[in-house]
Amino acid sequence: MKRFSILATLLLLSGAGCSRAPKILPDRASPVPAVVIAVSPATVPDRVSLTGVIVAQQAANIASQILAPIAELRVREGDRVTKGQILVRLFSPTLVAGVQEAESQVVAARQQESAAAAQEHLASETFARYQTLDQRHSVTPHEFDEVRTGFAAAQAQHQAAAAQVQAAQSAAAQSRASQAFTVITAPFAGVVSAKFVDAGAMAAPGVPLLRIEDARQHEVDIQVNESVLSRLRPGNLVQVSMGSGNSTDARIREIVPSGDPAAHTFTVKIPLPASAGLYSGMTANVVLPTGEQSAITIPSPSIRERGQLDTVLVLDARSVAQIRYVSLGRSLGDRVEVTSGLNAGDRVLAHPDDALIGRRIEPRP
Repeated sequence: MKRFSILATLLLLSGAGCSRAPKILPDRASPVPAVVIAVSPATVPDRVSLTGVIVAQQAANIASQILAPIAELRVREGDRVTKGQILVRLFSPTLVAGVQEAESQVVAARQQESAAAAQEHLASETFARYQTLDQRHSVTPHEFDEVRTGFAAAQAQHQAAAAQVQAAQSAAAQSRASQAFTVITAPFAGVVSAKFVDAGAMAAPGVPLLRIEDARQHEVDIQVNESVLSRLRPGNLVQVSMGSGNSTDARIREIVPSGDPAAHTFTVKIPLPASAGLYSGMTANVVLPTGEQSAITIPSPSIRERGQLDTVLVLDARSVAQIRYVSLGRSLGDRVEVTSGLNAGDRVLAHPDDALIGRRIEPRP
């Protein structure tokens, strides 16, 4: 009887254990319908992205043409100037004295020329009178020759005096031109972007005193490698992005024909539309179209970020969705270039969902 009761008890416990068994999980082997994209190469625009420097289209370093101390500096950085406005005055008493001396020489030469003209006029009247007397045979040939010679000499003296006046005037004009170097003016309207000296300093020929830029028009200059240069032409449309976040379309104006022999790069100049807030020295990103290339692209919604990485869900040979990490390139409208991680023929889920990872997928168009 005891053995029968123990066996019955075991059977009852065994039945109770069966009633608490876990529920059966859904069948993960059943396929899940989802939109699948077949990866294939496509022809896309080939582009090169370069960083350039924004500069004023018109700029000039202002320097003196003579050696002289600076008497007055009338502008500072940020000042707007007009064409012909006086910027700097130099102190040169030697040039001032030279102008005064040259002008006094002009006055003296004119006085001598006036006296010579009067002498010529007198000699001319005397010669005319002696011509009449000679026709009447009232003077000797010797007397007539003396009067004629005197008239010719008076004419020569007048001509020499007139030449002296011209020479003195030329010397005075040159002295005034030299003195004009003591006043330095703006060659065009613009903004003083830099000041290199202060009043009292010595100005020397070729040494910059100021820098003026036309702030109304800027351009971006980029350095282009010779391998890319052959695919660019003046007039090509490019896209420029400024540091402020503004973007604009622009066209290549000039490709400088002489390059850097060490770096093998050439300067490409791209004018920018007039815009407030642009200053020389700013940087800009320029995207240059250089033709076409074959690339793998997929719709943007098929990409999912996981931390700092980009992923897609790819179907393996059994049509099971697996995570694959990819590297992305350029954005091309509603598609994105994939530079690594996908190959032609791969199948990607159009709308990735973590719930589909490890599930067999039934492709839908």
